[in-house]
Amino acid sequence: MLLDLIRTTALLLALCMLLGVNQRFWASGSLQARLGAGLIFGLICVAGMMMPVTLAPGVIVDPRSVVLSLASLFGGPLTGALAGLIAAGYRIALGGGGAAIGVTVIVIAVASGLFYRGTLRSLGASKAPLGLFAFGVVLHFITLLMISQVPGQSMASVFEALGLPYLLVMGAGTALVGMLLLDIERRRATQLALQKSEARLRAITAALPDLLFLIDEDGRFLEVITSRHELLHTPAASVIGRRFDEVLPEAEGAAGLAAITRALDTGERQTLEYTLSTAAGARDFRASIQALDHALDGQRAVVALVQDVTQARASEAEIRNLAFYDPLTSLPNRRLLTERLEHALGDGSRGGAHGALMFIDLDDFKNINDVYGHQAGDLLLRETATRLRAIVRETDTVARFGGDEFVILLEHLPQGKREAVAAADQVAAKILTRLGAPYRIGGRQQTTTASIGLVMFGDRPYTAEELMQRADLSMYESKRSGKNTVRSFDPAMQSSLSERMRAQAALRASLENREFFLHYQPQFDREGRITGAEALLRWTHPREGAVPPFQFIKLAEQMGMMPELGRQAMEMACRTLAGWAADPRLQSCSLAVNVSPAQLYQSGFVDEVSALLVQTGAPAERLKLEITESLLLSDIEQAITAMKQLRAMGIRFSIDDFGTGYSSLSYLQQLPLDELKIDRVFVRDLPDNASSLAIVRTIMALADALSLRVIAEGVETHAQHTCLLDNGCDGFQGYLFARPEEGHAFTARLGKFA
Repeated sequence: MLLDLIRTTALLLALCMLLGVNQRFWASGSLQARLGAGLIFGLICVAGMMMPVTLAPGVIVDPRSVVLSLASLFGGPLTGALAGLIAAGYRIALGGGGAAIGVTVIVIAVASGLFYRGTLRSLGASKAPLGLFAFGVVLHFITLLMISQVPGQSMASVFEALGLPYLLVMGAGTALVGMLLLDIERRRATQLALQKSEARLRAITAALPDLLFLIDEDGRFLEVITSRHELLHTPAASVIGRRFDEVLPEAEGAAGLAAITRALDTGERQTLEYTLSTAAGARDFRASIQALDHALDGQRAVVALVQDVTQARASEAEIRNLAFYDPLTSLPNRRLLTERLEHALGDGSRGGAHGALMFIDLDDFKNINDVYGHQAGDLLLRETATRLRAIVRETDTVARFGGDEFVILLEHLPQGKREAVAAADQVAAKILTRLGAPYRIGGRQQTTTASIGLVMFGDRPYTAEELMQRADLSMYESKRSGKNTVRSFDPAMQSSLSERMRAQAALRASLENREFFLHYQPQFDREGRITGAEALLRWTHPREGAVPPFQFIKLAEQMGMMPELGRQAMEMACRTLAGWAADPRLQSCSLAVNVSPAQLYQSGFVDEVSALLVQTGAPAERLKLEITESLLLSDIEQAITAMKQLRAMGIRFSIDDFGTGYSSLSYLQQLPLDELKIDRVFVRDLPDNASSLAIVRTIMALADALSLRVIAEGVETHAQHTCLLDNGCDGFQGYLFARPEEGHAFTARLGKFA
């Protein structure tokens, strides 16, 4: 009996080897794999039942429970169920008194395998030989209990006939077959993992943007991986087996072999850059070469990742061009010129070489843009750049700093200082002549000039920033000297600049600290009564004391601070008017405030004045805005619009310095004016100057025709006053009557007239 069991178990093991035929599909988990495994397991059970151990007529013992339980354990429900159905069908076909018990054993075996499978998964445990042996012993103990239920059998007889040998043999058989299946499962899992890893590796390498080469120590290509075959010098199939220097041109091939040798000898990554003709045209490449840790076919080898850097290099060149060159003229920009100037200064300090720096600004360039448009201005700038390049040597630098400002760096001038200065002056003279020649722009002939600032270097140490500041300062001095000229740097310019910068800093601080204040100059009618005053802005410098208005106003205009200065003056005037409105002596007085062009044409000026009136409570009908006649020439239409909006609030307007700006009478009719002020230039020479007297009479006649009041400024003598009275003037302002004075003095003066 024992030998029969062992023989049957050995047959079982042999039959289970057939499962190796199905191992290609075993671990894939597909429906076909599970059905195939179930069929094989079922046929093994049938084979086992064909050679059973007969315990009694109709009662057979075979290893089907081993096969079925392991089919369920390893293959899952579908595999186990199919194997069980095949085994049960065959067992029923055999018949006999133990058929029912046999089918029950089959069901128990399938169910036990599934139960054990679920238990292992829930515990996160793996299949082990000892566990499989214990599982087999328990399963076949249950099987013996079921066999003892066959009619004519008893538990004692079954255990006597089979007993311990059966449990040991079947337990061992379960463990052996289980280990066989576990090995098949693991080998297949390993194979699938390798296949997936290989597929992933190939997917990754195929997705590489450029080229991947495997090359042995002799420089022979072992493998070429790329999705961009157009980047190859020759087709991939013809590359394999050939040497690096056989595929690439001589220079590139030799450099590549040298890099491969260095990578193998040092173990360090090597970088190789080269240009190669490909199917996609001439391309730039960067190869990263790294030695492999393990030999291939007994030879050392490297992997070379080759990237197409053509676009990257083009982008780098474009970035450099944008960083160092002006896009409009293609001239070097400030950054590149500064680098070259610093290099030239270094050469000069070491060898005493002389050089010159010129700042060039086109005169009245803004007029070209305003009249003909920016396209014409760009054409002029490009033509200027061409002319400047044609004047200087190849070793010199012509740069554009932006706008209409150009800079020229002259290097390696004659050794003697006098000769170097003469050479620089000669170049500057050529520039003035060449840039002064007519331009042909947009079918029209245009002429412009240039102002040049010149500074020499080489005889003493300077920084690049100092030189550029001096050249810039010299250029502005050229502008102030009448344009179309050259000015060389003079230390007095630096002193003047320093003083101007100190004044600007003081002016800015005074604005921030609201240190400006108003004086008031009374205005009188022909009976000598005060009708109002003009608010005049005053400033006391922290160190210099009182600064004349024409100086600080000009400075504020240069600094672009006139809007803020005018805003503060307007606010102070409105607060003054609000105070006057509460004093019976001053209720009828008007207050005139000068408005600069920067204010009137500023966006939001009307809203700003309106808000100030509301904020301070000043009566709008007592506020008079004085506008210079020349201001209206800038944009008469915009001025008319703003003035009408302010007039609707009740604000009145006066034209200051009338007669000096050549106003158009047609525009004067459109302006919402209340008053004309005769400029002091015409009052000064009365009554002896016939021309001044004629102009005064004309203004009076014009004012009468337009129903405008007239005030004469700068009245200083009784003769002037009498002449103006005789010619119909009814308003006066000047030193003859009163000088500008502080607010309390003006109030006291009014008390005398009350």
